[in-house]
Amino acid sequence: MSHSETTASADPSSARLSVRRGILNLLSLLAIVIVGLSLSSSWFQPPPQTQLDLLQTDLALQASRTLDDPRYQDLAQALLGQDVFKVAQNRYQQTADNYTERLKRLKRLARLTPAGESEAASPELAQSPEVDPALLASMQDLQTELDALWLRLGLLYAYQEDLEAARQQWQQIIDLERPVELESSQKGAARVLQGLWGTPRRILPEAEVQIRNHLDGWFEAVALQQLYRLQQRSDSLNALNQQQEKLALAALFRLAVVGGIPVLGALLGLMLLLGWLGWSLWRKRPLLGPAWEVPWPGIGAQAVLTGWFLGFIALNALVPRLYIIILGLGARQLSPWQQAVALFLTYNSGALLGAGLLYRLLHAYPGWQRVLQVRLWGPWLLWGLCGYWVALPLVVLAAALSQLLLPQAGGGNPILPLLLDSHGWGARLVFLAVVSVCAPVFEEVLFRGFWLPTLSRYLPMGAAIGLSAFTFALAHLNLSDLLPLTMLGVVLGVVYSHSRNLLAPILLHSLWNTGSLVTLLVLGGAR
Repeated sequence: MSHSETTASADPSSARLSVRRGILNLLSLLAIVIVGLSLSSSWFQPPPQTQLDLLQTDLALQASRTLDDPRYQDLAQALLGQDVFKVAQNRYQQTADNYTERLKRLKRLARLTPAGESEAASPELAQSPEVDPALLASMQDLQTELDALWLRLGLLYAYQEDLEAARQQWQQIIDLERPVELESSQKGAARVLQGLWGTPRRILPEAEVQIRNHLDGWFEAVALQQLYRLQQRSDSLNALNQQQEKLALAALFRLAVVGGIPVLGALLGLMLLLGWLGWSLWRKRPLLGPAWEVPWPGIGAQAVLTGWFLGFIALNALVPRLYIIILGLGARQLSPWQQAVALFLTYNSGALLGAGLLYRLLHAYPGWQRVLQVRLWGPWLLWGLCGYWVALPLVVLAAALSQLLLPQAGGGNPILPLLLDSHGWGARLVFLAVVSVCAPVFEEVLFRGFWLPTLSRYLPMGAAIGLSAFTFALAHLNLSDLLPLTMLGVVLGVVYSHSRNLLAPILLHSLWNTGSLVTLLVLGGAR
């Protein structure tokens, strides 16, 4: 056979390979575009740290009664400081200002008006063909959260006897010029509060129902106290005060747990980190483990990651809708338990897809088990536990840097509001299964067991760990967690590079997620 004939016979196979690579590159580009759009859209969402700060603020307000109790006064002053209400007022005001600015940005996008033009909203906002329904829904959700902030901020002003500032906050909820689409369900509660602290005082019909429906924790107690005083219901007022004294003590101990344990853990982690670095330098041990001998090609890894990400995005849209159709309910009618099951099904369908793609690639390359190793023996338990403590101060520093560099960055874990709204342990156990078992196992297999070794084949070990950690953070699709999750991914990568056992990063990841979930449950006790 001549050279020209040989080339011609090879051309069809080469052409097919080129077409496949071209399609894969286009799909990878599509995945990158989706990541970029998701990150940009998260800019308009409230950052999760803001919600956690407000939860901790609510807990501090609930515990403020203990400042007058000689038995707990020292602990309360150490945890709360002297000016709890002024601190809470400033934090709520800053958050409300932040949300107001985000809402203005969304309104400008909805009406496609330049930033310098009037912010007055059109009463026919939803009827405009230029308004994206998803954008309108985001505006409605943000307006609802902003109204809740104004409702509470007004109570903080009223409690400190700044009644004019309180009325101004509540009047923003009652604003008659607001578009119909952004009308608030909290307007009735705002009118009730205006009446209770107005001149003259007025008690509107169903005042107690409105307070209980739209307020919680310390804010609900303050509003009910004012109502009971005006109604001269001394028995109800006494019962409420007794209940608040018990809740105040419980809140104080919750704050001690939330504030004390992480600080001690961060100090322990810092000592472990410095000790390990000193020992490694003294013994001249490498800070990173060696690269892996990976049998599969880089293009195979690209195909797995691209296929998993695009499939996960599709399943994330499809599975909840199918679940809702099967139940015969609307999205807003799902109970916390049903929402937890929907999350479980959605996440694990994506994980099964990823596992299938991994198996299809890896089973063709003998020796892959030497890379994705799982061994019950060895020091993996020590690596996982120590890695968790070391991650605490590093991720806290990364989060602080993120707030400094990206103060307006938003987004966050979608489980957070679902978890806070759940009250039964059934739903919480399902969330725990997803967060503490399913996510650590699948994500560590994919990002540390598969992607990190693949990168180490082409990059120095430090760069491979950094890039795999950044990819891991990007997969969570929100700006506010980008730096903290990258730092967490770096610690996970270092742990896996030394332990050579997937159980070590899985344990670390599970401990991290479980700690975050427990913190949320403790903070949520204020409500």
